[in-house]
Amino acid sequence: MSTATEFTLHWIIDPLCGWSYGALPLLQATADAWPAQNQLHAGGLFMGYSRRRIDADWHLHVRDHDARIAQLTGATFGDQYREQLCRDQSVVLDSLPASAVMLELQHFSASDALAFLSAAQHAWYVEGKDITQTAVLEDIAANLAISNDMWQQLSSKAASESAAKAIEQTRQLMAQTGAQGFPSLLVQRGEQFINVPVNRFYGEPAALVNQLKQALSA
Repeated sequence: MSTATEFTLHWIIDPLCGWSYGALPLLQATADAWPAQNQLHAGGLFMGYSRRRIDADWHLHVRDHDARIAQLTGATFGDQYREQLCRDQSVVLDSLPASAVMLELQHFSASDALAFLSAAQHAWYVEGKDITQTAVLEDIAANLAISNDMWQQLSSKAASESAAKAIEQTRQLMAQTGAQGFPSLLVQRGEQFINVPVNRFYGEPAALVNQLKQALSA
């Protein structure tokens, strides 16, 4: 029988994904229960050819989705986000900047990486700040007491290149395991990966932890 340390929880998310934002309490709950086994992956929702500028069609699309996310998860979407950021057609949706900082930070501290993700998504979805911009991400890092020397590493070209490679590997993992969309949660034991239906647990982090505990003790 596998012991409690012989598994990894792989969370596949995107900083610019509303459903990933709604799943933050679930991520935090599993991180609290299993801090050493919780791992964040970036899925690259808006990367390369998928990058796009905010326009009227996108605004209408996310308006309906955000209402559904708020209903199911209890997530808060601020007025600055809904009325200003979602209408700002100068903004180009690009997942890489925030993803690169999160992934690089995770090399040093998983808890700091999750704290950064949470702060970045709060900045985007509540405060209406454009987290595709380096200056915005730098302010978030400073508020988290991340040193200037550390920030230089987190925001470096090398970190972005490493993140791009990691995102490609994550996409391959999703294809191999049948994981679809963001967020996805995979439980790994040895070479085996099990998809967890995250959508069943929105708004119920304790229920997710209990379900995982039962599955991991089997």
